[in-house]
Amino acid sequence: MGQATGETAMQTRIRHYRKLRGLTLQQLAERVGTTAQTVSRLETGNMTVSMDWLQRFADIFELHVADLIEGGRGREIDLLGTLAGDGAVLSNGDADGTSITLDVPADRPVAVRLAARVGRYEAGDILIGNRLEGADLAGTHGQDCLVPGEGHTLYLRRLARETDGTFTLMPLDSGGDIRFGVALDWAARIVMRVSYFRDAR
Repeated sequence: MGQATGETAMQTRIRHYRKLRGLTLQQLAERVGTTAQTVSRLETGNMTVSMDWLQRFADIFELHVADLIEGGRGREIDLLGTLAGDGAVLSNGDADGTSITLDVPADRPVAVRLAARVGRYEAGDILIGNRLEGADLAGTHGQDCLVPGEGHTLYLRRLARETDGTFTLMPLDSGGDIRFGVALDWAARIVMRVSYFRDAR
């Protein structure tokens, strides 16, 4: 017996994108209009996923349905600039057009290259972040993130979300400046680090 048209038993990437957005099962269930148990069953493949379900999740995540059912694939990522030792990014500017292509766990990836060591990250590393906005910023609490400063400046900071929705920005190295009560339009949570081995000879 074949399956009904419009349904698929394949594994999806619902859990992948839920975790990228920092959502609990209950939070995602409320947005979709179902129960946390149903979301869990859909994530694990214990329940047949119809195209209707996929479209509902795609709408929540602001993705195409194909993004939820296709396997990993290379993504072109905007390289925003080079990160200096103080955690500030020297921006490429809007007209540079520099990018790298990788398969990364992010639906809105951006990247920076480190010119010097910052916290646990080494000079030469490329840090890739998933850019989050609005309600999704809640998923940046306690995470290393790229955050916008004035002009084309970016900073690599550990974020702490306050009860009023603003953030405390903490440096990754001791002695740096701490900023309190910062309202963020967006932040890119670091989801991947690309390190290049250097010849030790």
